[in-house]
Amino acid sequence: MKSHRNIDFLPTTLKEVKALGWEQLDVILISGDAYVDHPSFGVAVIG
Repeated sequence: MKSHRNIDFLPTTLKEVKALGWEQLDVILISGDAYVDHPSFGVAVIG
């Protein structure tokens, strides 16, 4: 079983992606909307 590392919910840098043991990202969604506004706006609706 893989051990979990102390990293934020979603990686924001390549270094964080590598620290999670991921080789690549499948999908990258970018939006100017802040997630804190409401999770049903912007990228949250798409993803």
